[in-house]
Amino acid sequence: LLNSIARNYPSSNLVQEVNMEIALTYISDEKFREAIPFLSTIIQAKDNGLKPKAYLKLGLAHYNSDNNKEALNNYEALINRYPQSAEADEAMGIIKDIYVEEGRPNDYVALMQKNGKAISASEADSLNYSAAILKYNNNDCAAAISSFGTYLSQYPEGVYAIEANYLRSTCYQKNKDWANALKGYEYVTGKGLNKYYEKASLEAARINYFELKDYSNAKKYFEMLRINAVSQDNLLEALKGLVRSHYLLKDYTEANTAAKELLTKKGISTDDKAIANLVLGKSQEIANDCNAAITSFKAAAAINKSSWGAEARYGIANCYLTMNNLPAAEKAAMAVIKETGSYDEWVTRSYILLGDVFMQQKDYFNAKATYESVAKNAAIASLKAEAQQKLEKAIADEKQSSKISN
Repeated sequence: LLNSIARNYPSSNLVQEVNMEIALTYISDEKFREAIPFLSTIIQAKDNGLKPKAYLKLGLAHYNSDNNKEALNNYEALINRYPQSAEADEAMGIIKDIYVEEGRPNDYVALMQKNGKAISASEADSLNYSAAILKYNNNDCAAAISSFGTYLSQYPEGVYAIEANYLRSTCYQKNKDWANALKGYEYVTGKGLNKYYEKASLEAARINYFELKDYSNAKKYFEMLRINAVSQDNLLEALKGLVRSHYLLKDYTEANTAAKELLTKKGISTDDKAIANLVLGKSQEIANDCNAAITSFKAAAAINKSSWGAEARYGIANCYLTMNNLPAAEKAAMAVIKETGSYDEWVTRSYILLGDVFMQQKDYFNAKATYESVAKNAAIASLKAEAQQKLEKAIADEKQSSKISN
């Protein structure tokens, strides 16, 4: 019916209103392309009060037809020709959305300035960040990294600098670009306590520990997390990471505090208990508190059959040797050899320790035999060399002892 009015009464004042109604009907039915000819007809007609609305709706039709270029052309024509209209104000908001969506916030700022509409520095800051966060929320990390980079180059200390650095780093981390991820996390933690401090500390610690094997820096970030964590899960991970980092750095004295704290936490795993007791025993051994160390080593050995358990069993033997309890040292060393045969380092060290026990007992024959066996058969070069040196010393000590006896 509406189409027939336009055909039968082309000169009627109602024609453009009819065209508008037809266009609006198509738009409400989401048939945007079908609406375009009717809106174009209104714009091409002689002056009428519907043109601002036609430009606005034509821009909408093109936008929803994935033709941003034509949408912008119509919105900008509306602003230029009818700057004081309500439709022009509405178009401004849509233009902004399109430019942000396309990652062109600075073009929007330039357009507004061209039309005499000032954009504040804070609004420009926000627009640039919005363009980046849109890419991030769409899981487009490549575009997000680029957009965050643009934002940070223009606003290095902008309102959203912390968020931008953090979120860009999460994208770098997904791409396994560890170096750039760490730069952003370092920036975030360097700004003091903030919304992203805890997460940035945790991720920086994980990258250093698991990916880069940089236990010194991992320790630094785990310690920062331990001090400032609000989440109990993050505090627990910080303690676990600290204990393991200290252990791998052979920094047993500093590990003491973290190990004790970890052992007080509920819900820790058997492995957590084992490594905590192991490093606690190490720190006690260094402090010459061998009785306490033996207790800690036994606690670790009782629940762990892996390399940590083997090391703890060796620690027991070594402490007994230090205390000059030679029968107990020999028994403990034999237990390592018998119970942890698949861990070459601790088995080999236990054989060397047995040689040391024999030396303390002046049993040069068995000492030499033990050292010689290790020197010939050890797979670990440093322990092979140690056994050879001790063998030579045993031979020399035996000769010296013979001279004294004679």
